[in-house]
Amino acid sequence: MTDQTATELAAGLAATAQPLEHARTLPRAAYTSAEVFALEQRALFGRMWLAVGREEDLPDAGSFITHAIGAERVLVVRGEDGVLRGYFNVCRHRGARLVEEACGRLRGAVACPYHAWTYSLDGRLLRAPRAERGFRPEAFPLVPVRLGTRDGFVFVNLDGEAPDLDAALADLPDLARYRLAELRRARRVEYTVEANWKVVAENYSECYHCPAVHPQLNRISELSAGGFVTGGSFSGGPMQLRPGFDTMSMSGTTALAPIAGLAGDDLRLIHYYLVYPNLMLGLHPQYALVHQAWPLAADRTRVSCEWLFPPATLAAPGFDPADMVEFWDLTNRQDWALCERVQRGAASAGCLPGPYHPSERCVHAFDRWYAEALAPHLGA
Repeated sequence: MTDQTATELAAGLAATAQPLEHARTLPRAAYTSAEVFALEQRALFGRMWLAVGREEDLPDAGSFITHAIGAERVLVVRGEDGVLRGYFNVCRHRGARLVEEACGRLRGAVACPYHAWTYSLDGRLLRAPRAERGFRPEAFPLVPVRLGTRDGFVFVNLDGEAPDLDAALADLPDLARYRLAELRRARRVEYTVEANWKVVAENYSECYHCPAVHPQLNRISELSAGGFVTGGSFSGGPMQLRPGFDTMSMSGTTALAPIAGLAGDDLRLIHYYLVYPNLMLGLHPQYALVHQAWPLAADRTRVSCEWLFPPATLAAPGFDPADMVEFWDLTNRQDWALCERVQRGAASAGCLPGPYHPSERCVHAFDRWYAEALAPHLGA
């Protein structure tokens, strides 16, 4: 990054970090610059805890998932001892990628397809064919990646010096009543959005656009129920169901039971949280909706969307999430069209930072976090 670009970007980030009433939106380079994108991969996605799967994806010894984080692809596997471990997905010999598949099950070991170096599920090198006398296999284990679990999510962190997961998410509101660790995936849809990942996150963080763009959503829920909350690791707030509706679906009604233990306001509210940098939680009375925005390029993002339900709901006779899936797939596609419109506009020299609307407090909270997190790394 040139000194001039870094100086201009620093000034723009400083303007974003001001209090809401004085702040300006992020400079367009934050959405369009390949240099900024590369810096984000190093300074944010390369240092933060990222949810790469669910514990249900790794039920047995040998179960594995792989996940791309920028140029890296991590391997997460459950060992014979039941412990989840993460590794950089490369052989210690010549650096070949060990596992290409997105998920599956290893039979007791992982073998490099190049020269058959073979590793145990706990990362030890078991065999290096025709190794010379004196070769020490214990000196060449798989390189570990830090791993933690929370609320059923499997998190990894590429930075060996980062605070542990519990410390990183210490200020996240208590979500225990939603039993997230017990919920199971009923459906997953992936989208490619031709927009910067932050545009997706910002769009998730406000409903200023909802009356005009999401008639099916605006019919069922109020724009805001108040209670905006923010912390070092998240921002969010609730929306309230309108009278006569009891869920977010095409019909707005459901025979599905609420998540066991929910009561009072939680039966009328949907809590939306953006856990930095890219995990979005929508907590509904009957289910949880999870989005994640994975940057592919400055102007392209892969978004995953998952619908999670209690096991008892999944097992109920005639269970069918189609009404909820259709509702959110429609809402998502409406949002992605807007995000792509924003990205096209961001390429224009006429795209200058503007003010935040008072209802965009969560957008500003995310942008301010981003500005303050990225600014110290501009000279890197």
